[in-house]
Amino acid sequence: MHGDALALAALFIATMSFTPGPANLSMLSVGASVGLARAMPYLVGIWLGGLIVIVSGAAGLGALFVAAPQLFLGLKIVGFAYICWLAWKLARAGFGGKTHDIAPSFWAGAGLHPVNPKAFVQVGVVFSTFVTREAAYFPQALLLGGFCFVTMVAATSLWGAGGDAIRRFVQNEGVMRATAVLASVLMVASVGAALLF
Repeated sequence: MHGDALALAALFIATMSFTPGPANLSMLSVGASVGLARAMPYLVGIWLGGLIVIVSGAAGLGALFVAAPQLFLGLKIVGFAYICWLAWKLARAGFGGKTHDIAPSFWAGAGLHPVNPKAFVQVGVVFSTFVTREAAYFPQALLLGGFCFVTMVAATSLWGAGGDAIRRFVQNEGVMRATAVLASVLMVASVGAALLF
């Protein structure tokens, strides 16, 4: 892989990974409601779901979704329904009450990336655009997939830490509630926008 292609891939992956999306926004909300330490099972689930999408993208599934409009539309609809359900649960989190202690499960996190159309588009672009034809595919896919995974882990962790910082330093329950609702609305909006493309 050429150095230029790798640099462009790194820029693209970092931009897509660190910008607001369902995983990052849900980690902001969960980190704010229960703290990063208690959100670890959910976070590890997000990482596993992301790894599944990355591996399937390297194997060509991301390109298949992009090439098969009906299949991709089905993913968008299922993904949108799941994100709406998860956003509803996160928005209703009871900051400071009994439900404050309940973090989303590992499985709720694991299901997030596989139903997120943005995730499949991202890996589809990565493995179809930044791989050079002159070199063997597998080492390039391994390098790009590894960078996708490490960047996703860093991004979701930082968004969760940001939520945890809000929880530690903002004691106003109204602000906490607004944070959860705003993050939930933005989650739905980010996936809803994907339905238009």
